Amino acid sequence: MSTHRGDTVLITGASSGIGKVTALHLAELGYDVIGTSRLTARLADLEAEASARGLSVSGVEMDVNSDAAVAGVMAGLIDEHEGVDVLVNNAGYGLWGPVELLSVEEIKAQFETNFFAAVRLIKTVLPGMVKRGSGKIINMSSVEGRLATPFSGAYAASKFALEGMSEALRTELRPFGVFVSVVQPGLFRTEFQKNQVVGEGVESTADVSHYAPYIDAYRAKRGRYEWLVSDPIAVARVVHKIVRSRRPAFRHPVGIEARLGMVGARLIPERIFQALVGRATM
Repeated sequence: MSTHRGDTVLITGASSGIGKVTALHLAELGYDVIGTSRLTARLADLEAEASARGLSVSGVEMDVNSDAAVAGVMAGLIDEHEGVDVLVNNAGYGLWGPVELLSVEEIKAQFETNFFAAVRLIKTVLPGMVKRGSGKIINMSSVEGRLATPFSGAYAASKFALEGMSEALRTELRPFGVFVSVVQPGLFRTEFQKNQVVGEGVESTADVSHYAPYIDAYRAKRGRYEWLVSDPIAVARVVHKIVRSRRPAFRHPVGIEARLGMVGARLIPERIFQALVGRATM
């Protein structure tokens, strides 16, 4: 293991939730942390909490969905910090609803933030990492990146794509001393549900009628799993484990429900497992 304290860590989507907790945790451990968000105002809480705890976290406005914004901001950050040692692609949100009722434009927007933004950031930091012969890329996936549940098809698809790209990247970059890992959180106490986007067609059209009883059942059953919701510091600690490891593992499920779900998907016959998922969710 190697701590590498003082390394520069860039975390996207750091204004709240897992990104914010991770930024503060790594800053407390001595890393040079840069946290980004699309709006400067949204970084106020992060910077205020860091200041109150005597920590140094740089908040930077950056629209990860814009080629021009990322290119302009990252050029300055890389020059100022003499490179980025660790990139944590955490920015993202969930699009919710039956796939039939989601528009193609809504699904494209989901991929723009959850997948293409990560690609955009990776391409900006890789030249420096490859040149130095070291670096870590940590892509924040989800248990949904391996196990899709009803009404999360678009979100799961974006995370499946992120994991597929990450798996290829891990092999491509290993010869250059750059390691790629994915973190797969389960249920954690964040603003994910609050920021979740419900498809416009889900509750505003007559077409929803045939899904209505299943959506109602899903929402009723979701409350039963509140006891599984955990403190996001657990995810931050896993990110630190990856950062300090010389040869980190590729996939890192976090949370008992994430681990059990993935083990079940591997060991239980597919037809039975899918029936169990259906019964548990709708």
